[in-house]
This record gives sequence, C-alpha cells and structure tokens, in this order.
Amino acid sequence: MSRFHKVVRIVWPLAGLTFMVWLWLSFQAQDLPEGVMDSDTAVTINETSQSITFQPTANQAITGLIFYPGAMVEPTAYAPLARTMAEAGYLTIIVKLPWGTAPLASHEAQLWQTTQELIAAASGIQQWVLSGHSRGAAIAARTVYEHEDNFAGLVLIGTSHPKEAAYSLAAAQIPIAKIYGTEDGLASPSEVEAFRGYLPEQAEMVKIEGGNHAQFGYYGTQLGDNAATISREAQQAQTAASLLTFLDNLAP
Repeated sequence: MSRFHKVVRIVWPLAGLTFMVWLWLSFQAQDLPEGVMDSDTAVTINETSQSITFQPTANQAITGLIFYPGAMVEPTAYAPLARTMAEAGYLTIIVKLPWGTAPLASHEAQLWQTTQELIAAASGIQQWVLSGHSRGAAIAARTVYEHEDNFAGLVLIGTSHPKEAAYSLAAAQIPIAKIYGTEDGLASPSEVEAFRGYLPEQAEMVKIEGGNHAQFGYYGTQLGDNAATISREAQQAQTAASLLTFLDNLAP
C-alpha cells in the first residue's frame, strides 16, 4: 500500500468524525439569554424526557401553544421564544421529537400520541395552537392536516411545507400563519411562494427581512443556510411579536 493511500485511510475517517462532531455541536443550544430556563415568579418551567413546559404563574390565557423543534436541534434552543409566550400568559409546551428528528411515520405517530397526552394533562386550556420550526413545522402541517379539529390555529416557522397535494391545507378552516426569513437557505422565499397554494387564501404570510433559518432558534450554523443580515435578537423579537399577535387574535 502506498504512503498516499495510508494517509487517506487515516485522514478520511478523522475528517468524517470531525464533521459529525461539528454537526452535532452546531445543533446544540447556544448563547441562550441568562436565566431563560430558570423558573421565577412569572414562569414555572418543567422539563421531562418528552417535553419542556413553560407555565405562566398568573393570568393564564385559555389558549395554549404546542411547539415542535427543528430536526436534531436541541429543544432548549427554542426556550427564549417559548418563555416569551409564557410571560404573555400562554402556556407553551415544547414537545421533543422522537430520536431528535422523528424520521419515520411511526415516530410521527408517537409524537402525536405524546402531544395528545400533554394536552389532556394541561388544565385551564380551552383551545390549542400548534407551531414548529423547520422539520417541526413540516410535521405540524401534517398533524393539522390529519387532526385539524384538535387545534384552533397553526403557525409554521422557517419551512416551505406543506409542499405536496397529499397534505394540502388549502381547505383548512382554522387560522394559519407562516413566518419566514428572506435569507433562509433551507426554506427560501421562492420555495415558500411556490407552495403558497397549499395554504388557505386567507393564511397570513409574515416575511422577516434579513432573517435566516438558524436564527429562528438559538443554535449554531446550519449547512445550506445563508448569513442573516439582522441579529438573532431582532429576528427572535419579530417572530415572537408575530406569534403573540396570532395568539391574541384567537382570544374569544
């Protein structure tokens, strides 16, 4: 065996391992605001193997929010958004995807079962909104397609889904909003527009100028994404404001 081939046999696996470690690290929660996962007088936080619940301590609204994370993204990366909802009075539950990405139909069925159990266990909530980011949003869209009667609204964040006729939500009767960034490299504005017909005509389309894919959460760089031209804090603030407006508009 030549020296070149020996070097390749050593370097190639190391390069692959290095890439996998980088990939894993990039999906971990990063730069979270201090205290965002700490309970206080306004919000009580409870984390289990299946979910993270952000419970308002007073003046809880009758509308609750279920949130599905992006594929392989550490669920706490969405804690700042969830906490903001809870501080405004909305019980918010981040439901962890099976295997981090729910890759199979059986995993999505498992996720739905967990969601039903969490909804049943919550007290004081009369209606639920389903939301999610990236793959979590894609799963949320399919969930509403199959179980629309269980939800009062759907908010899709950083996704081009639904993008096939089999799961079209064009005839959905509940309010739907889609929030997307102009610099999103994984759910580009052109893709969002291309599949617009699979949402109801009255669906709200919220465009965040300068926002990219990864800044919808607090985690690292994502392959295929573009560089944002606004700060993460600015993108998060606009996302939270749009989501809060959606929830407020559902108040009886």
